[in-house]
Amino acid sequence: MRVHQIGGVGFDSNIYLLIDDVITLIDAGTGMKFGVVARNMKKLGVNPEDVELLLNTHCHYDHTGGDKDFFMLADCDVAVHELEADLIRSGDQIITLAGSFFGKKLEPVEVSVELRDGDHIKLGELILEVIHTPGHTMGSVCFYERRRKLLFSGDTLFCGGVGRTDLPTSDAETLAVSLRRLSELDIDGLFPGHGPYEEKNAKKHVLDAIKYVDSQTKDTLG
Repeated sequence: MRVHQIGGVGFDSNIYLLIDDVITLIDAGTGMKFGVVARNMKKLGVNPEDVELLLNTHCHYDHTGGDKDFFMLADCDVAVHELEADLIRSGDQIITLAGSFFGKKLEPVEVSVELRDGDHIKLGELILEVIHTPGHTMGSVCFYERRRKLLFSGDTLFCGGVGRTDLPTSDAETLAVSLRRLSELDIDGLFPGHGPYEEKNAKKHVLDAIKYVDSQTKDTLG
């Protein structure tokens, strides 16, 4: 089992390639740098056509715009939380921020796996637990590997921050609840949707994020 970051240039989210019995991607970026992502995969001995499962942490275009490329090449299963599945299927341009923020078009993609809180996804050595963490979007999820203490957090949590809560379906108080839930997990490795990742002692980022969101919420409430 190996985990590699293979994307995150420009507007692209971080893209994580999990090389296990089931070749899996977590998020696909915008698709605007697909050639770079494909070359990075090939350096690791994996072709884009080899991807079997594409897990989306949430619906935003910078994470899902590249879904279509992998779906067309690999005919892979595409997964997203059940609350956002129809947004991907329909090619929504507003809530996904494709047109309203990025000025691009999200191509519709068939979602074959609707994720729910508590689902377990067995990839081989890795078993990912789906944790519904609304706040950045209504259908945001994190993927937690309990035995290895790894958290793929999307835009719910960064190494030194959190995702925006001023976007469609986002809510700061809901994000605070989600972060408190993550604080109950034993986390060593944190692999967020943007910025650097950390492989040891990452729990501190959850605790710092809770303090930050709580302070922002108090300021808003006066």
